[in-house]
Amino acid sequence: MIKSIVAAILFVMTSATMAAADPEATAKSFITDGVDQAITILQETKPEDPARAARFRDFVSEIIDTRSVAQFTLGHYRKGADAALVRAFEQQFKEYATASYESRLGLYGGQTINITNAVARKDTDVLVKGTINAKDGKHLADVAFRVLTTKRGPQLFDAQVQGIWLAVEQRAQFGNFLGQHDGDIQQLINFLADETARLRSKDAAATPAEG
Repeated sequence: MIKSIVAAILFVMTSATMAAADPEATAKSFITDGVDQAITILQETKPEDPARAARFRDFVSEIIDTRSVAQFTLGHYRKGADAALVRAFEQQFKEYATASYESRLGLYGGQTINITNAVARKDTDVLVKGTINAKDGKHLADVAFRVLTTKRGPQLFDAQVQGIWLAVEQRAQFGNFLGQHDGDIQQLINFLADETARLRSKDAAATPAEG
């Protein structure tokens, strides 16, 4: 449960200008400000409010490089695949990611994030590290974020929770699925569509988890 909550909080972050002169500092702000704005969405909207889904969809579009992440999760199955099918997968992955983050954030129970340090691999690739703490200050998990500067500006590419990089884990899961379905990307698209529908039909009155 904690992993699901933390994963969602980590992924939903807002855009900020990454100054080449101090990429570590601006990456820290990117993470901290984004978490605050994600929580604001939760505070200003109700689960059944259509505005919540719309605002999360805008968030995901703006701050997560879903196209690159989607392509990464396909692994070697992307090579030689029909271009139109890959584009369809990228779009469905985006819909699935949005529904997943919205659903998981609905479990938010007052956790806080404490950024400890950031390391610039280069000016356009920064690793930000921190911790997730419960409302009473108890340590819940160590986390890390990979923030890349793209043509669209800073975007989140991956997040590490309790030692596991989420996109890497998802790539392994999708690879297992495709391996069991003869590499049929359309079947993966159908599976993600079903998962997206399931997430969006979950009980909107779910009780937030306590941290």
